[in-house]
Parts: sequence; structure tokens; C-alpha cells
Amino acid sequence: MMTPTMRRRMRFCVIVGSSREHGQSSGVCALVAEHLGDRAECDFVYLRDYRIELCDADNACMQAPCGVGDDVAGIARRMLAADAVLYVPVIHAYGTNSRFQAFLERIGYGFMRPLGRPLRNKLAGVVVIGRRYAHTAVYSQIVLNILLNKMILVGSGFPATFAGPISSVNDAEAIEALCEMLDRMMEIAARMDPDLRAHATELLSLKESA
Repeated sequence: MMTPTMRRRMRFCVIVGSSREHGQSSGVCALVAEHLGDRAECDFVYLRDYRIELCDADNACMQAPCGVGDDVAGIARRMLAADAVLYVPVIHAYGTNSRFQAFLERIGYGFMRPLGRPLRNKLAGVVVIGRRYAHTAVYSQIVLNILLNKMILVGSGFPATFAGPISSVNDAEAIEALCEMLDRMMEIAARMDPDLRAHATELLSLKESA
């Protein structure tokens, strides 16, 4: 039986905004991990586990990365180490929740701007989770932040949005949009990086020979 060689796997950094430990976002993250399987590594960043202070608007980050003493710098390093970033915001009061909003401000304004937008050309995708309303509004907000950081937005024809109670992680259309987006991110990354392309080709050969 053939076994895979030690090649670099694609790495996803998944930014999760939910404050609930066992909510709908956890179910979506499980879907992401299950669909990618051994094709990629997933670094799940649950913002609820980190201290994220509000932007103090002192404009010192015009010359150097933000000096506020919290955990955002560490999250920034994890994003920079990934091949792709998947944003998973949740909806509160017709917008993304306050923790995710604070994170977006701090990461884009306080870190990526003074460093010359180092997320440039990194792949990005969005999955929005909420009970009923404002999914496309929040999706658009995150997309604009992705474009601000000069990243490459990957879609699947329709936005990956999960609406309703936790049982909606069984929504076939939402799951299809999510999985197709993840597959396209894998495909585009393989075209951009020869090492990732070799890994993808090897996995396909193993699957066909099984």
C-alpha cells in the first residue's frame, strides 16, 4: 500500500467569532475539519479565548505595529503563518459581534497597515453564522476587510451562510457552499505553490490506488 511522503500541507487559520463554546460555530468548524481531513492543517483561533482590547486610536501604528498589550499580535503571527484565512463571524444586532469587530479593527489598522499589508495575496474565505437576518451585510463587511488587506477572496458562487438554530449545520445548501469554497481554496493554493500542488497530486494518486 502506498503511503504519503513528507510534503508540506496547506495550512488554514480559522478565525472564529462566537462566544459560545458549543454553539453553531463549533458545528461549522467540525464540518471544516472533516471536509479538509488530511489534505490540510487547521489552526482554529477562537477569539473568545483571547484578550482583545479596543483600538485606542492613538495613530502610533502609522509608524510601528500596535503597542496595546493584549493577544492580537499572537493571532496576527498565526494568520501570517497560514496559507489561507477563513473568517467565521457571528451576527449580533445586525452586524458582527463586538469582539470580532474589535479584532478586525486592531488587526487591519494596528498591525497589517504599518507592516505594509503582509497578508497580501494570502487566500481568504468567509462563513457567516446567525439566527435569521443580516448575513449578507456581515459577509460584505468581512469581504471589504479582506480587500483592505490585499488578500485574494475565494468564493463558491453563493456566500456560505448558516441561518437558524444549531440544527442548521445540516443545511445542505450552506454545507455545499462551504465545502466548494474550501475545495477552491485548496485548488488555487496548489496552483500558486508547487509544494502544495505536489501534495495534492500525491493524495489524489493514493485515493485512486486505494
